Amino acid sequence: MRPVLALDIGGTKLAAAVVSADGSVRGRRVIDTQPEDGAERIIDRALDLAEAVRREEEASPPLTAFGVSTKGITREDGVLIAGMPGWSRLRIPALLRERFPDMAISVMNDVKAATMAEMTWGALRGISHGLYFNLGTGIAAGIVAGGEILVGAHGAAGEIGYILPGREALGGDDPETPRPEDVPALLEERVGGRAVPGRTSRALGRALTMEQLAQQSDHDDKAAALLEDILSELALWTVNVAVVVDPERVVIGGGFLRSPSDLCSRARQAFARAAVFCPQVEPAHFGADSALVGAGALALRAKAAPPRPVLPI
Repeated sequence: MRPVLALDIGGTKLAAAVVSADGSVRGRRVIDTQPEDGAERIIDRALDLAEAVRREEEASPPLTAFGVSTKGITREDGVLIAGMPGWSRLRIPALLRERFPDMAISVMNDVKAATMAEMTWGALRGISHGLYFNLGTGIAAGIVAGGEILVGAHGAAGEIGYILPGREALGGDDPETPRPEDVPALLEERVGGRAVPGRTSRALGRALTMEQLAQQSDHDDKAAALLEDILSELALWTVNVAVVVDPERVVIGGGFLRSPSDLCSRARQAFARAAVFCPQVEPAHFGADSALVGAGALALRAKAAPPRPVLPI
């Protein structure tokens, strides 16, 4: 099968590459997202990046399929729960068709795309019931049920960042139902990557990223204790989500951790103590590139069975 063009639009980086039928990647290019530039500029830069990779890597026969992974739930008229300013108003499918009119376009949520990469060539290959736990700027999960990715009634299956972490989250007297993009992701705000600067500022007097916290923990007892607290809480929620899914295997990935093995070890211990059935726990095969490779897997699958879309846009 011919290779495909793949693009991952993330909160911190934009990545594009050509993905082959065996999952290998060539021509990978990465640039910073620069969210402060605004949604329109981000999507323009992302599509420019994909075009540059296509020009540099395209050979005969030409690339005819293009897979895109991006945040939120992409629809023709906008994006739901993307978590990036201005993203909700973008008409991403139309923009893709305008810039790449000669290519078959497929779009998928980034965490579901990462799950697809792990299902196709990685740590979830051959697994009928599995869980991909993605830790990045936010947190989310990809759920594999019966060998397929669970989408949900609105495309939001696995959006675990919206779990209510405590009873206090039910407080308030506002009777109006908020728009999806206005609902706070309370668990994500507590244990996701964007929560770390606030936690380190309160505990250590200085705002740090997770990577900086991990580095400081090597020589700072307070930093080490805070890192342990964060990892233990993440392990707790990994187990809680897995109890609902009952997976054969849990795969942990994303760019949040210095090494996913740190959390894998704690999650295994937590499963051994608390779970009725203990799944295997493994780091993601593709690491921080899972969503990019998954975008390629999406395009390849769409090419193989074009009448049946993998996921609704």
